Amino acid sequence: MRVDVGDGLAVEITLNRQGNPPGKLADAVLFWTDGPLAGLCMLGLGVWERREKPSEINVTMPARQFMSKGEKRSFSLVRIDHDLDESTESKHDYYAPLDSLRRRIVHAYTTAVSAPVEDAPVDEAPDDDLGW
Repeated sequence: MRVDVGDGLAVEITLNRQGNPPGKLADAVLFWTDGPLAGLCMLGLGVWERREKPSEINVTMPARQFMSKGEKRSFSLVRIDHDLDESTESKHDYYAPLDSLRRRIVHAYTTAVSAPVEDAPVDEAPDDDLGW
């Protein structure tokens, strides 16, 4: 289900109905619908139950793994612009853009969960097309 979350963004939610891996609630795709990035999308977003508080939702952003000094590490592909560090007065303000994106994805997820389930014909497989 695709949900318009404002400011030229839409989020497509694919619910994880199999429950594997445990705790994963859905996959999300971010679509730009307006502005210079219109027509582009970002894959690799995940919606998860928090381990310590299952009633809360966590959103993971795309990342790339790499090895450093024999240790597996992760490089986030969605990050805060480091230039903002000089202009913000608090840690809350510094992380506000990332928190706003996470809130929009959680909103799209809760909208998708509360939507009625459409009856699909039994003999047809679900459409996994990403719109390409």
